[in-house]
Amino acid sequence: MLLEKRRQLILDELKSNGIIYVSKLSKQFSVSYETIRKDLSYLEKKGLLIKSHGGAILKQNAIELSYNTREKENASDKKRIAQKALELIPDNSSVIIGTGSTTVELAYLLAQKSGYKIFTDSLPVTNALVNSDNQLFFFGGEFRPKSSSVFGGWTISQIKQVFVDMCFLGSDGFLNIDGPSSPSSSDVFIDQEILKQSDKAYILADSSKFERKSLYKICNWSNITALITNSDANQSKRLDIEKQTKVIMT
Repeated sequence: MLLEKRRQLILDELKSNGIIYVSKLSKQFSVSYETIRKDLSYLEKKGLLIKSHGGAILKQNAIELSYNTREKENASDKKRIAQKALELIPDNSSVIIGTGSTTVELAYLLAQKSGYKIFTDSLPVTNALVNSDNQLFFFGGEFRPKSSSVFGGWTISQIKQVFVDMCFLGSDGFLNIDGPSSPSSSDVFIDQEILKQSDKAYILADSSKFERKSLYKICNWSNITALITNSDANQSKRLDIEKQTKVIMT
């Protein structure tokens, strides 16, 4: 196998799992431990990972994971968070559901209900709701494959035409920052506009997001009605957020 091909496959493995091990990679590619260590050193110098004992972890902010990868992470936690979010939505409400793997779980639950007006910039959310007995509105715009959502001036102009009871947004993490974040500036612009057009705003984020962050902050916690997360979230970090907004745990 060519050197470049092996290193790309190592990176693909890291994107999928978040962590890789020298021993496993050595067997997978039929090369020595030392060869794998050299590959990891090279990728570390490129700013794509951080070497750890016996392997490596994905470097925060270096790579934006695809929606298909993110939806597999902490799936059971996301379902519980979505169920808690559903309990906060009164009958016949108007709702914007933003992009994210946890927000899609909320969409699946709403698909079993009826009588809601639901707006979204997310294609997976749209697909989850397309056969439901709710009114569904998909904002138009340029499609962004990484987040499976739309963005741009066209999208923003449509968001500005509605004002809803509440919105539900995702986050890539909030480690050491005073608000939720996203790896994409274009997604942030959309989320910020959604917040302006919503009477109440909720962030749906599992406990792993307490240990992650991305390049762009969406807003301050004080702009959010509540963060909905699971009960094993880091306690000290949760208490810091509770100084600025409500934290609802599953």
